[in-house]
Amino acid sequence: MPLVSSKQAQGLIRDFPVAQFELGNLKNFVYLILDWPLKRAAIIDPQQDIETPLQALESEGFTLDSILLTHTHHDHIAGLPALLTRYPQIPVFLNERDRFRLQGKIEDLHPHYYFVMDGQEIRVGDLHLKTHYTPGHSQGACSYFLDLHVSGEGPFIFSGDTLFVRECGRTDLETGSDPEMFASLQKFKQFPDETVLCCGHHYASECATLLGEEKLRNPALRCRSVEELAALP
Repeated sequence: MPLVSSKQAQGLIRDFPVAQFELGNLKNFVYLILDWPLKRAAIIDPQQDIETPLQALESEGFTLDSILLTHTHHDHIAGLPALLTRYPQIPVFLNERDRFRLQGKIEDLHPHYYFVMDGQEIRVGDLHLKTHYTPGHSQGACSYFLDLHVSGEGPFIFSGDTLFVRECGRTDLETGSDPEMFASLQKFKQFPDETVLCCGHHYASECATLLGEEKLRNPALRCRSVEELAALP
């Protein structure tokens, strides 16, 4: 399957529902969710160099329908002002607990914010992403689950900075929390082993992995208590 075990982000692959781009000096992953038959798309966590994924969409005739934020740390929203200027009517989805970082300059650019709850579905063409509330790295962090019900393609979980390949996100930043992170990690254990983990940064050698592999090898997922998690290096 594309993405899994790849050492380099593959960009847009024809007829594949997920495109992954590595952008910026913090090795951020930006994702496109693609309904190929309808040519509708969503973008997750836009970084500064937003022209790269936008040119890929334009080259294939896609319409960008929505922006999804896993959380609102600067490196995950740096491309948001440019997108809102270019697409003034586009909806932006995020959890309200992370809204405070947008208030002021960014939020004033745009009136179309939608605050998602745990379990809420977001449509991209005929595709459906389910929101999962996964705080710990940030108080409003969300992950988005895409299940195509197609053999050999996914499902996919877009985890932002909550869960990485072989580690989890930091909890020592503003609104971070070890107990919330531990509770969120337990949620990831409930997803099917064949779920493709699409995280927020290229910190490991692989760009993506399977959750079944992470359940076996990720120290954060193997922790049995908040105390064990907090003691990880």
